[in-house]
Amino acid sequence: MRILSKAEVIKEQCRKVASTGKSNMFDVNAVFKIALEMGYGELADFMMTNTKAYGALILTGELGDSDIIEL
Repeated sequence: MRILSKAEVIKEQCRKVASTGKSNMFDVNAVFKIALEMGYGELADFMMTNTKAYGALILTGELGDSDIIEL
């Protein structure tokens, strides 16, 4: 069993939210609400504290642990 990095967890949560089809992923408020409803606190926190990296994730699908700023 392999432990996922924080970036891998956030990318997976983002994919799962996107797969619901409930919102355009650039509608940050809607995605934030969906993430919380689905229990994805890591994604919700990331979106609020790393807005530039969130946009890059949506555009490229790429995210590394070094892209995450912890407050």
